[in-house]
Amino acid sequence: MRNRTLVNLLGVLVTTLTLLQATAAQQRTRELETFRNYNRTFQIELPPGWRQIAPGEAVLVGEQADAPRILRLSSPRQYYGVGSVDAWLAGNFSSPWLYVHEQRDEWHVGDDYAAELRELWRKHGDSNGERHQLRDIHLEHLGTQNVECIVATRTTTSEEQGTPRVSLDVHAPTARQQITLSFTTSPDQFERWTPEFRKWISTLTFARLAQEPSTFADKIGTPLLVGSVIGLILVILYRYTRAMR
Repeated sequence: MRNRTLVNLLGVLVTTLTLLQATAAQQRTRELETFRNYNRTFQIELPPGWRQIAPGEAVLVGEQADAPRILRLSSPRQYYGVGSVDAWLAGNFSSPWLYVHEQRDEWHVGDDYAAELRELWRKHGDSNGERHQLRDIHLEHLGTQNVECIVATRTTTSEEQGTPRVSLDVHAPTARQQITLSFTTSPDQFERWTPEFRKWISTLTFARLAQEPSTFADKIGTPLLVGSVIGLILVILYRYTRAMR
């Protein structure tokens, strides 16, 4: 009798814990809102109130001396900041943000992708007086569709602005497009925000996925398969017309 009672109590405890976990998960989901880009090529769950900065707002932000340079640049379908835009307009840049860069044609990821990424950011820094230090460059499957992305942690310093910024960069290929998502904050806050960045990234969903690059076997296999099917059809037609004679 005691054993049965103990089993029942354990069952109630497990059920209660399961319900509490489900409630907590639903609460976490409600704490975020869905952001969709103008091109409708991806969506991601972000904090409430976050939105894409408009070009006119980026101009106003740029008039503030302490505004991060990157937030002054905005082209709605190519590159733009996403975050607490109203706070930025009020001169408050203490909260993290997401910066998105969309470009045509997905990257080809070779064995030397880490060196190529470092060189890309070096050239970018040479053109605008910024210095980018990259670390922990690796490939990782992310988002709801397990898309293979290049992930890196990047520290950016500027000759004009003394405050450095640290970003968790996600370079993701989609159908005929490459999307870079940079989750950015100050160095002293990066460790605190990284779990949140990761939670948001886990909700990342693309409208279309990039196709796997074709191999030699794919290129030669498809014609052979089609040829085999056509040959089979011709044999069937030959036997059918012969039987009709």
